[in-house]
Amino acid sequence: MSLIWSIITGLILSSVLKSGWGFILGLFIGPMLYQAFGNKLTEKRTQSNPNLYLTVVFEVLGHLSKAKGVVTRDDINLARQVMDRLQLDATSRQLAQESFNRGKASDYPLRSRLSELYHQYRYRRNVLNIFCEQLIQAALVDGHLDDKESEILFIVADEFRIPRPQMAIYIQMMMGSFHFRQEYQYNQQNSQHQYQQNHNYNGSQSSTMQSDLANAYKILGINSSAEISEIKRAYRKLMNEHHPDKLVSKGLPKEMLEAAKKRAQEIQAAYDLIKSSRGFK
Repeated sequence: MSLIWSIITGLILSSVLKSGWGFILGLFIGPMLYQAFGNKLTEKRTQSNPNLYLTVVFEVLGHLSKAKGVVTRDDINLARQVMDRLQLDATSRQLAQESFNRGKASDYPLRSRLSELYHQYRYRRNVLNIFCEQLIQAALVDGHLDDKESEILFIVADEFRIPRPQMAIYIQMMMGSFHFRQEYQYNQQNSQHQYQQNHNYNGSQSSTMQSDLANAYKILGINSSAEISEIKRAYRKLMNEHHPDKLVSKGLPKEMLEAAKKRAQEIQAAYDLIKSSRGFK
């Protein structure tokens, strides 16, 4: 569809400007116009179904739990922990519980529901990315992914038009987040200097520090050999994607905003650790 907009815009501009350069310019402007008008066209749909994101999140959580076999007490506790972390009110909590149970059904229409969510938020890629992060984070609560969980995550990628290699990168990033939280336990009250002292960081990195750094790079989705410019670029991109104001404006439900804020804090902590290790500002 964006290609059609590009061609039409190019023809209009070439006619107005009476130059072939107008057509070339239209090829660049067309997709931007398509996205801008697409946001307007889908805004009404987003507002008319504000609970879709929340319900699909917990439906897929239920589906993930059931995919491993029998839904255990740990799975139920996980769903409750997610509800607590999102600070859901009584009404939203009831909706989440019903959605979780619906997702456990053997005939749950996974692809259909994901497709519905995609079409509501397809012009809000940040929101879909946050959905993926939250889903992967929940699947990784025990520290690993089994084959069934991976299969469901890649189905999500297919329905969201995310290349599977990109979803694999998201999984690695969230795996890094899981271990980073376990080993680093970011605390805003402790300075980076105190953290380094606790790990005997005196010019040489301890094994714990090396592990933390490896996970910090994974959180940013880059290699440990990345240039400083690449590190900064990856950091700015992630922080921009997780900026609360931008997420709210793009339709992320307020119930999901707290999780996005914590993710942003984690990205900041990882970046600070890398900066300290590499010695740049």
